[in-house]
Amino acid sequence: MTGREEKYNAFVKDDLANNKGRLVNCIEELDYLIAHPDVCEIFSRHYLNEILTYASTFSEFYRQCLRGGGYKILQDFPVINKETMKQNWEAIAVPQYDSEITTKYTSGSTGTPFKMVLDRYKHCRWIAGQKVFRANVGAMSHEKTLFISETIRDKFIPPERMERDNVYYMDCRYLDRGAVNEFIHYLIDNGFRSMTALASVLDRIAHLYAEGKLCEWTGDFLAIFSVSETLKDTTRKLISEYFRCPVYVFYANEENGVLGVEDGSGLGCRANTADFSFEVLKMDSDEPADEGEMGRLVITDYFNKAFPVIRYENGDIVSMKRMQDGRVYFTQIAGRKVDMLYTTDGRMVHYFNGISFLEPYMDIKQFQLIQEDYHNFTWVLNTKNTGYEQMIADYCRGLFGQDSNYRFEYVDEIPKLRSGKTRMTVCKIPGKNGH
Repeated sequence: MTGREEKYNAFVKDDLANNKGRLVNCIEELDYLIAHPDVCEIFSRHYLNEILTYASTFSEFYRQCLRGGGYKILQDFPVINKETMKQNWEAIAVPQYDSEITTKYTSGSTGTPFKMVLDRYKHCRWIAGQKVFRANVGAMSHEKTLFISETIRDKFIPPERMERDNVYYMDCRYLDRGAVNEFIHYLIDNGFRSMTALASVLDRIAHLYAEGKLCEWTGDFLAIFSVSETLKDTTRKLISEYFRCPVYVFYANEENGVLGVEDGSGLGCRANTADFSFEVLKMDSDEPADEGEMGRLVITDYFNKAFPVIRYENGDIVSMKRMQDGRVYFTQIAGRKVDMLYTTDGRMVHYFNGISFLEPYMDIKQFQLIQEDYHNFTWVLNTKNTGYEQMIADYCRGLFGQDSNYRFEYVDEIPKLRSGKTRMTVCKIPGKNGH
């Protein structure tokens, strides 16, 4: 029996003894539903009706929103956001769950920290999503794995728990000190099989590999998961080449759990429709966006009965596509660290089109594009090479308009948000992107 199998068997035994087998049951159900999208659709309709009925019965907030008249469809409920939940916390929460909740804290991408409470079963679904979507691409539960994050210092995870779960954590500030080769040796010497890291951490490793400054990789990785930030195609290619394993985008948050993960199909992130109902709404109204159109992601959580989350706009911009067999994919994801941009005549430009052309230039360590108004832009570049200005201006005028203007700032480091993410685009036009 391998070390992984021993730890997994101990986990199953403990779950049965102390949790009535809830977590293992959640894992088995989620695994089955993801593998059978036609069955998942049937279960999802049931789960959606159940949580809407529950919320409209037991949550004071939703009862008031519906004015006591009940609901007919999901869209009878209002679209809410973090600020709505913070201002109506007591009214949304269901009091009878006070004694059996888990609290999750978000890192606060906008600078405002936020907490979410999960009932016991929802917490099991939260954990199950982490395990099932990784196992779906070959990184099985209890294979030795490392999480690298800016917020590890806030989690207070005891060493004995890391040893038990075979899940270890590292503060990404360790890598900020330039100790990347020491980090590589740590991965090799300790036999890690997978890693989850901010895309900016992978960027840093990719730059060093491209410059020939990394030691030889002799480890045996199954997969690498990129979280929180946009994964550049160049970074994906270099990281996959160096570590000799696939790299997957892992789309999740603390308050809900796993929303979607790439599955190797090339279609995007497979959406977790077993745990959530997803809507994509137009940028300027609460009307549904067309399939494939970028819009505001709105989430309904099927299982959090301690704090029902109905039609939660999480601040991300996505596009979504449903396949004929029932699978759903996020084909594009623009998280909270980006703003949408606009041409000089007011047309919206997908943020990725405004910045992706810089990916091949590995001596540009970081970049940020700030739109001051419809005609004036500022590029903030972390590079010693000032020779890109004309190329960048020419490209951007072709995208945003020939009457657009550009200035350039050079920095040693672009400041990070509290979450550890770097904001890639900023739009300061009044009334756009919350400004």
